[in-house]
Amino acid sequence: MKDQLLINELKQNVRRLIDSLEQTKDELETVKDEYKGLELQFDTFKMEYKALKKRYENLKVAKAFVEGDTDNQAAKHKINRIVKEVDKCIALLNQ
Repeated sequence: MKDQLLINELKQNVRRLIDSLEQTKDELETVKDEYKGLELQFDTFKMEYKALKKRYENLKVAKAFVEGDTDNQAAKHKINRIVKEVDKCIALLNQ
């Protein structure tokens, strides 16, 4: 009789462990899904950041032309660099 009680108690403990394992698996899946969502959101924010940074640089160049002060040299340098990049691209396309 005592052995049967021990066996029953062991069965109950095993059931609890299995239930706990299943619950942990479900929680893990939820965390994985949340992680994927956050990863997508991060990628979206990163792309938006790059677009805003590019827009900011363009506005800085435009402002330099409007103000006509010492930033004018920086704007000219930036435009020359962009023109050189475009020329390189055209040369590659012509090959």
